[in-house]
Amino acid sequence: MNTVLTGQANIVELPIVARASGNPITSGTINFYLLDKDGPNAGKWYRGSDTSWQASESIAGAATHRVDGHWYLSLPSAVWTRNVRYRLYAKESGNLHIPVGEDILAKIENLDRILKAWAVGDWQLKSGETAVYELIDPDDGTTVIAEMTISETTPYKTITIMI
Repeated sequence: MNTVLTGQANIVELPIVARASGNPITSGTINFYLLDKDGPNAGKWYRGSDTSWQASESIAGAATHRVDGHWYLSLPSAVWTRNVRYRLYAKESGNLHIPVGEDILAKIENLDRILKAWAVGDWQLKSGETAVYELIDPDDGTTVIAEMTISETTPYKTITIMI
């Protein structure tokens, strides 16, 4: 399984091989498809032409050849939802390819930023609250990285990532 980062555009890549010869396909039209497996658009395909999600198979975009049969496509940040699994696959327009695909998991883009804030531990009580604390970004001193809600019953502590 491959990973992408939420909150940013990501380049996805697949190798495309000719069915007849096993040689890399280096020219022509290769379309990429992206299926949401378990997120808010589960069972739908991303359609790049209008940035919507469709119930029927839709093209995410036409890929660009990099080298030796490796094709890539940049997909915008709005596509990716944290902790959602996707299926990326490609098709050569003349159906001359060997089917290829991979699963992708969208992860938090700011993991380093979150861990740094957690290590520094600059917590403050959220304005107007008595049991909600905010973790502040140590670099700018104002951005709320996470919120922690304290309870006397289970769950005793709930953390919500805000970035």
